[in-house]
Amino acid sequence: MERLPVEVIENILTFSKISVQDVVNFSLTCRYFYNVVTKNNKIWKTKLFQKWPQLKNLLENKHIIFQHEVRYIYELRKRTRDLLEKMPAKFYKRYEISDSDLYEWNNIMHEREEVYNYLVLDLMDIVNTEAPIKSIEVVPLTTPGNKTFQYYANKVLRYVRQLYLSKIWKDYISLPQSRQILEVGAVFVAQWCQPNIEITVEDISRKLDLIADEVKSALYTFYPNHPLFKASEEQLNLWRIENREQNEWKVNECRQLITVMREVLFQQLRFSGNNHSYYMPQNSFINEVLDKRQGLPITLAIVFEGVARRLGLRCEPISFPAHFLLRFCESLDPDSDWYYIDVFNGGQIVRKGACPHSRFSGSRDLFPVATAVQVIERMANNLEVSARQHAHPNGKITRLRSSLELLKLVNPRDISALVSLARLYMLHNMDTKPLENFLLSQEFEVPEQAQRVVHMLRDYEAHHARNDLGLFGQVEAAQRSPNLHYAVGMVMKHMTLNYKCVIYDWDPVCLAAAEWQAQNNVDKLQLKDEQPFYNVLVEDGSHRYVAQENLAPTSDREEIYLNEDVGRHFSHYFETHYVPNAEKEKEYPADKKIRHWFHHQKKLESFDL
Repeated sequence: MERLPVEVIENILTFSKISVQDVVNFSLTCRYFYNVVTKNNKIWKTKLFQKWPQLKNLLENKHIIFQHEVRYIYELRKRTRDLLEKMPAKFYKRYEISDSDLYEWNNIMHEREEVYNYLVLDLMDIVNTEAPIKSIEVVPLTTPGNKTFQYYANKVLRYVRQLYLSKIWKDYISLPQSRQILEVGAVFVAQWCQPNIEITVEDISRKLDLIADEVKSALYTFYPNHPLFKASEEQLNLWRIENREQNEWKVNECRQLITVMREVLFQQLRFSGNNHSYYMPQNSFINEVLDKRQGLPITLAIVFEGVARRLGLRCEPISFPAHFLLRFCESLDPDSDWYYIDVFNGGQIVRKGACPHSRFSGSRDLFPVATAVQVIERMANNLEVSARQHAHPNGKITRLRSSLELLKLVNPRDISALVSLARLYMLHNMDTKPLENFLLSQEFEVPEQAQRVVHMLRDYEAHHARNDLGLFGQVEAAQRSPNLHYAVGMVMKHMTLNYKCVIYDWDPVCLAAAEWQAQNNVDKLQLKDEQPFYNVLVEDGSHRYVAQENLAPTSDREEIYLNEDVGRHFSHYFETHYVPNAEKEKEYPADKKIRHWFHHQKKLESFDL
């Protein structure tokens, strides 16, 4: 056997059905095989790309020892799981986790250049695993599909993504303006706000290329002699990555292109403004807009400009106070024709003086061209408005936090956003010291405003020590009272408002403030405040405080699983109810008996049917 040629061993071990573990086991059978395997870079390179094909572009041309790289990735995966396993006990009582609490992940990010890609790949794998868990009991945290494991993996994924994107942003704004491409900035926003989705500049650029190709096909039908068809590949590639200073074509040729572009994008492909759900965040994400072909004016303008640039046209983004349009000038001649393109309204042409709103009229120099940074800042402002308008008062604040932290990055001197961010941190008992240091490091137009925010933060720090229960403290077991009918984990229906929810906490009587009770007409309830009240997670993403008399058990969970806080309290759904995670079970141990009894009753009902 020792004379088996190396080439044969290579061919066997590089077969796709052979796993990394199989290769390791094979190498341990004898010294000859061990030496062949450990010294053969081709085998390990092949196994790495078979296991993680997403890493091929990153590592293909690197001169590295691939066995060492495979070992590092596996060791990193183990460390990732070890750190994630510690998080529920540390952060169980935390509504939001501060960036400073995740310092260990920051240290890992600095170990080597590729670690970001390795971490994201692993965390995405954890987050997107949809394995059903068939157990009525609490399961180990690392069980595939465990929602608590996924909840904390999501927290880390968001942090890792945004830490990396902060560096990407610095690189972007250091580019000359000719290279600050709008769709690249839009991809940055989409990545920042959707950390659990893989969005790349290459994918978005490819989709814009396809639209540009459709325009060229339509152009050839009507204007086969257009000079665009004589443009070299070198020119076309340059237009994809560099902003145009002027149009590449004569006036009449530009008009032909604009006409065909409007026909293809707004008539054939049906791109349009989303009037019905204007401020939904998806309208600001370029990946969503390209897929659904609906969006805000600013995102549609980025799509139109990206296609136009690929065809040798210059469209100028103009940021009006209440709208976002593209301005098209047929030539650099000050006396040449120019007009606005309203991409939100089917590519309507708005000519100077033709619009009833004076803000669209007047000189072409009246409104300056928006820079790429200004466009991204406006997108961030839109996302903040969206988060405030569509977040339930008792809902998650992660979206609002992300939009405010994005504003802090793209416009570090936006004092209004910084004040909002400071208040959010204080409200949710987060670490405010990094924000205070940031404020002290910046130069503001009105320094006194920043100083007032710093004083507010220092006053907060002096009088409100961070509550670290759940970080170092023990979870105390809640004692049930005889009047409690329901249990943590049970799926309920609100008898009046008709929404579905899951119980994650309860009080034997209403403990809400008198003002809240008055606002919610507690005194009009049959049992008023002298009855159990339950904290519940609702399918709309909110959490609410509900009287027992307004709830009834149901096994119809509908879209409760979409509530991002489910994983904070529960590991999985089993047949009729959500199973608490280990920390929740410690807090409500007596609820298990009630939950199991209801489960048993539901099973009996199903047998009777």
